[in-house]
Amino acid sequence: MFSVGETLKRARVAQNLDLTALAAQTKINIKYLEAIESDDRSMLPSSFFYRSFVDQYARSLSLDTREIDAEVDRVLSADAPLPLPGYESVVARNVSPLKVTRRFPARRTYALAATLILVVAGCSGVYGLWRNWRISQTRTAKAQDVPPHQLGHGTEQPARSAMTRGVPVAVASVNHTQSPALAGYKVMLDLLAREPTWLSVSTDGKPVFSGILQVNQTKTVGGKQFAKMRVGNAAGIQIRLNGKLLAPLGARGQVLDVLFTPDKFEIVAPPRESD
Repeated sequence: MFSVGETLKRARVAQNLDLTALAAQTKINIKYLEAIESDDRSMLPSSFFYRSFVDQYARSLSLDTREIDAEVDRVLSADAPLPLPGYESVVARNVSPLKVTRRFPARRTYALAATLILVVAGCSGVYGLWRNWRISQTRTAKAQDVPPHQLGHGTEQPARSAMTRGVPVAVASVNHTQSPALAGYKVMLDLLAREPTWLSVSTDGKPVFSGILQVNQTKTVGGKQFAKMRVGNAAGIQIRLNGKLLAPLGARGQVLDVLFTPDKFEIVAPPRESD
């Protein structure tokens, strides 16, 4: 076990490269580079972007990324999977009731209970405001034919994906500040190209993307029920299903059809020519 941040920082210093120059080279905000060197993942948008930024940092210094990637996998494997959309409030519903003991007077117990109720009510209110804001943005996007995920979020490079009007899809690249999941999506795929890889993706029976992802290019796709993907280089794509990192799908250059549902995925046999 070693520190990813210290390893990268020593390599940068050895090459006489300061953070300002590295930020210009990788197009990564300097505050994220500082957080990576300090092993402070809380400053990064998500573990998905932490992995991508570390990979870009290491490649920009021409480092062998195998050992670094293995340590990143070990660190992120301890993270709990992201909750499915619509289940964010489960924790609040499962809060254990307060236990009253003789050491605390009844007045203090009532005060604690009232505080807990206020906290839960406040959280519910904040979530309600956020949900209403997202609904209003989605309606505005449909009226203007603009993808909802691009409202209120700046990007550092133009989107390269082909968007189909009315298709429910959220797309993000490594330069986005954040990639929010839309309400109602139960299948979220975070895709990261380790090698140039051709993909064809559809959600709920509707095509959302077909093209080539270059090295370190990312894409996030959301579906309400299921998603299907045909990949032309099974070893060249890294996939997270609802925040959980999946094992490599297959070998380099292998063509696969994959079906994703909210809690699992399966390799689908290609149709026979006679079909």
